[in-house]
Amino acid sequence: MGIKVKMEVFRVCLVLWIWTIRVSFIHADKLCIESFNSDACQQVARDQDMNCQYVTSRVDCVLDIEQNLPTLTLLNSEDAFLAAGLVTNTTTVIAEVVEENAPYQTVVIVKWGYLGGVSDQLKGLKYCHPGYNHDERITKWVLEELDWKAVSLNCSANQTLTEQKFQALASFFGSSCRPGKWTEDQQFDAYLKSTYPSLCDLCGSAGCSTNYRVPLNDSLTCLTNNDADLALSALSYAETFFSIGSNAQNYQYLCPNGSLASSTNPCVWTKQLSRLFVTSSSSASDMQTYLQTKLASFVNPEGGTPYSLEQHLASLLQLGRLDKINVIAATPLSSYVAERRVVPNADDPEADKCNASIMWSVINDPERSKCTWLRQASLTHGLLPLISCVQSVDNDSVSNLDNIRNLKAGIAYIDANFGYIARRKQLINVGYPETDTRQLSKISIVVRNDSTWYDGRLSSLAGKHACIPEYGGKEWLAFVDLLRNNSLINDTSDYGSVFSQFVGESCAPGAKDKDIDIPNTDGENLCDRCYPVDATKTAKYCNADSLNKYFQSSGALLCLRENNGDYAVVSLNDLPGDYLANATEQEQFRIISKNGSLAAYAGFNVDEEAPIIIIISGELVFGNASSVTTATHTYNDTVLYLREMEVEFGSRLEKSFKVFDRFNHTRNLLFPDSTPGITISGGSNKYISNYQELLKRSQTGQTVSSSALPVALPIFVALLLAAITRLV
Repeated sequence: MGIKVKMEVFRVCLVLWIWTIRVSFIHADKLCIESFNSDACQQVARDQDMNCQYVTSRVDCVLDIEQNLPTLTLLNSEDAFLAAGLVTNTTTVIAEVVEENAPYQTVVIVKWGYLGGVSDQLKGLKYCHPGYNHDERITKWVLEELDWKAVSLNCSANQTLTEQKFQALASFFGSSCRPGKWTEDQQFDAYLKSTYPSLCDLCGSAGCSTNYRVPLNDSLTCLTNNDADLALSALSYAETFFSIGSNAQNYQYLCPNGSLASSTNPCVWTKQLSRLFVTSSSSASDMQTYLQTKLASFVNPEGGTPYSLEQHLASLLQLGRLDKINVIAATPLSSYVAERRVVPNADDPEADKCNASIMWSVINDPERSKCTWLRQASLTHGLLPLISCVQSVDNDSVSNLDNIRNLKAGIAYIDANFGYIARRKQLINVGYPETDTRQLSKISIVVRNDSTWYDGRLSSLAGKHACIPEYGGKEWLAFVDLLRNNSLINDTSDYGSVFSQFVGESCAPGAKDKDIDIPNTDGENLCDRCYPVDATKTAKYCNADSLNKYFQSSGALLCLRENNGDYAVVSLNDLPGDYLANATEQEQFRIISKNGSLAAYAGFNVDEEAPIIIIISGELVFGNASSVTTATHTYNDTVLYLREMEVEFGSRLEKSFKVFDRFNHTRNLLFPDSTPGITISGGSNKYISNYQELLKRSQTGQTVSSSALPVALPIFVALLLAAITRLV
């Protein structure tokens, strides 16, 4: 029996070894896809020509191609349009997908008798616009192409760019219809429509609340029913329109250069791209051969011999049964797109309307790269204002805050760990990334399970040695707040002083850092038990960085385990997975609940009543404390941009850029990957409320009142305040 078991083990090991060898020789070429299908990928890999590479965003496929990796991907229209403004000649188009229903082409139709021109000549004309709500992905960049040729902004210091845009449209055009939602801010949307009602005059009794079922066709109905002068439509609908009655004699095409064209000779404004196969320039020839061989019936529908695994490959690429692949001469993506569409340039002065760009502060090169792609994506989607990316000097979060305080930047995401420091630097909140419940900060007091000194009262913590992940951070703040609420320290906002007096010799990394600006801190006392990671160095090390042995929550637990502290205050969700998954590790510790009672059992598996507090992962901070009153329009522009950004690059299912996902295979850039969306005020989210109240209490007694506002003003309220200020 023993021999049989040994032989079976040998056979299993042999199979695994052979499989390992086989995998190691699999071809390095990658099929880069968003929609992963393990069965289909397994089948495609059988011939060892191609392996699936699953990514959360096709932007990552492009970035791999830019590194000249042997990667093949299929880009959607807007993916290609976005990438064209950023890539080098390495990214190469090798084939187009010709679909049964061709991509849209926008056209502008005017009454017969109009003499041409796309600027002042259009003034006073009645304009039927399709609005912004479409089943097909049509961006504001496309839908406002005519608008920006016709109007310009007044660059008022007291209005948002969005209001200036609609004010300009209402002043320039005659009675019009622009149905549906204009902005993602419901109150502000209603304000705009009540302030500029001429833009809804032709929409019928429901005004701009009317619902266009087929917007690019319904705009033509608006044109004829209201004896209007001008309409934005699509070529497919226009061709039908001109075949009806005398429309061909009564209307004509207006071209982008201002010339006119008859119904039989159409001119288009935007011709949407086809889906495109792209790869690196060095792989172009091999990848073309791969398409011609493996997708032969799509390349040559009449005579191509289907590859045995073609259906699996087609499924991964989401090719329809009637789709055709047109293999073309290898062409740089940037050149290919520029021949077919006008690619906007973020560095063009015209792109930065009124020089009102939002300066987004980032902490390192990967974040700057993602920010640059966000900037281009915002531009190609027609979002206002333009954003610009500013990297902090020291490549850390505190330097990021200083960027904003010193007016070198205007907005940044910060971890909740820096919320208190941001208020010390007079910054205010402008939005909250909503947090996946698995990423909430559950801040708790922990002692060793074998501790006998704790008597069930929080007061017994006084004078003991504390292990704090970072001085001024969220754990420190929550702990001081708990002590203050339980009258264990003076009721003051001088947190540096009262904390230093409450604890004995401790480790709070960063306590000597002057940049965090917490006065009356006893740095010697709070750094006494901090040590470097390098065991050969005996000097105390108190910097808040990875060279500090007791930095962050995992370090604070190590401090506790090594008997350099009596208790630690940690964020349970910040602990490494081996702590959270390993019962043996957890049995070394026990949690002290916020009411002072000691948990009945060891470990970290406690209910929501045990932690000191549970808060969100972070927030978006803005300007400085005076910005709400001195630059209300800039603040509101930022709020409007964030709302649009969340929809276009977050909640929309089909999007060319994903702001809340990994970028270039790197996690947590600009935002945590766990972010599902953004809320401006916080709404009814209790974890946001916890965070707001925690910060608000910490400001009690400070002289700068505006820095004590942890919640962004609703934009409509802020606009009213600005209007009142102007009137006074």
